[in-house]
Amino acid sequence: MLITATVAVPAPAVATPACPGYVGLTFDDGPTPGNTAALLDALQRAGLRATMFNTGQNVEANPELARAQVAAGMWLGNHSWDHPFMTQLPEAEQAAQISRTQDAIRKVTGVTPTLFRPPYLDTNDALRAVERRFGLTEINTDVDSRDWDNASVEQILASVDKLSDGDVILMHDWPPNTVAAIPAIAASLRARGLCAGKISPVTGRAVAPGTRALTHVHTPGRIEDRGTDTRYTWPGVYFEGRFRGDAIGVVLDDAVNDYELQVDDQAPVTLVTPGRTTHWVRGLARGTHTVRIAKRTESPWTPGQFGGFVAGPGGALLTEPAARGRQIEFIGDSWTAGYGNSSAGRDCSTTGGVDRNSNADQAFGALTARTLRADYQLNAWSGMGMVRNYDGSNPAVDYRTYYDRVLQAADTADWQRPRTWKPQVVVIGLGINDFSTALHAGERWADEAALAADYEAAYLGFLDKLRDRYGPHTQLVLTYPSMWNTTALATSVEKIVAQRTAAGDRRISALHYDNDALGLDLLGCDWHPSAHDHRQLAGALTAHLRSLPIRW
Repeated sequence: MLITATVAVPAPAVATPACPGYVGLTFDDGPTPGNTAALLDALQRAGLRATMFNTGQNVEANPELARAQVAAGMWLGNHSWDHPFMTQLPEAEQAAQISRTQDAIRKVTGVTPTLFRPPYLDTNDALRAVERRFGLTEINTDVDSRDWDNASVEQILASVDKLSDGDVILMHDWPPNTVAAIPAIAASLRARGLCAGKISPVTGRAVAPGTRALTHVHTPGRIEDRGTDTRYTWPGVYFEGRFRGDAIGVVLDDAVNDYELQVDDQAPVTLVTPGRTTHWVRGLARGTHTVRIAKRTESPWTPGQFGGFVAGPGGALLTEPAARGRQIEFIGDSWTAGYGNSSAGRDCSTTGGVDRNSNADQAFGALTARTLRADYQLNAWSGMGMVRNYDGSNPAVDYRTYYDRVLQAADTADWQRPRTWKPQVVVIGLGINDFSTALHAGERWADEAALAADYEAAYLGFLDKLRDRYGPHTQLVLTYPSMWNTTALATSVEKIVAQRTAAGDRRISALHYDNDALGLDLLGCDWHPSAHDHRQLAGALTAHLRSLPIRW
């Protein structure tokens, strides 16, 4: 019998016989002159690593000490700018406290913290929401050493003795007794088989420093690999693994997205906004299995986090599934993202809204790729157009603004394309939002003809970019559906393909999704393609790709 369960517990650390457990040593309020150097010296002599929750003003005032923390092998966390009671501040000031400190630490050390500890451990849900905007996980404490309250060395050691595997202890940069206690802390941990570990931003618990989320994991998606976890926003991102045993855990930190979790060829299980958890699938037959988890929903503004797979007791992770030789990149809008495709009707407002009724893993791109045994990316954003977004919204940006980003709404880093990502096919579906609504007064186009000219010029430039990135042998497929109100999209796409072909591009084609011929019912949320429609679209696209001379 297959049993799935979500439990808010940490993933077991990858342990060795000499170190069966890990604890998180943390020191707040640094770096400070006359204290930090002595603390670092004591930690290094004892062979301990720790997380330093620094204030931004101290980092700015003592940059050499912050760099010394990193050089000594310590991890850095954010502890606000000047140590206020954060819950007493307006949201904008909370954000400023966090962002200024992030910037200061990054500027001085090159490190971008992923952990935040609120001063005085003063927190609430509103503050945690602000923290998440900056990609931070809040770390409270399991044990308070009370070194801030003049605890003696013996009292600090008594607190350390309360630690068990995964626990985090609160200490500070400045108390002399804390520095004096370091050798005895190290001895106490060794005697109980505990080591100083790194705090995972996924689980908030201490794990082995070398534990990588992508160990024995295959993923071709756009992700930010942060070592012990990965972050992502694009829909349809998926992770695959292999394991031996009768149970598998999936480590997640995501209160926004839904996921499809599948073991072997069994029916997928939907995880709805799982939060910070390890979700277990138990009751499997002992043996070798595959596991796959895919992000169903869109979340441009809020990254999800995947912390890896965890084998159950007596089991083991195996070498990850091999990357598929075929690769397809899908670029588009809500049609590509699978917006509302699992809804039973066009109005999904009473059944959980769009998010609970969308499944990128059953969108036409994912279906096509699986039929052709290809790895894929769904780089889609609902409402975005090539030059004009739906109903003329957000005129300062369009799809091209975000295409290169690893995290859609985070203007901090572009996706660094791995050498292994060389799609033989790129399928583009942009233009529905450009032309589906009438132009409004004040928009920059005088009429639809001017919009079409701008659209065509931008599209040609975007294709040049793709050619530069992927080379002359990648097949570019420009798709468009039937539209009830205009033929401008069809005319423009066919014109673009004709121009490129005349210029010598032999690996470009257009594909018209004929709504009537395909029998599309558009019964998804807000008149979007339904699950039936996505199967029809996938069939048409698969047939088109099979007709092309693609260099698989």
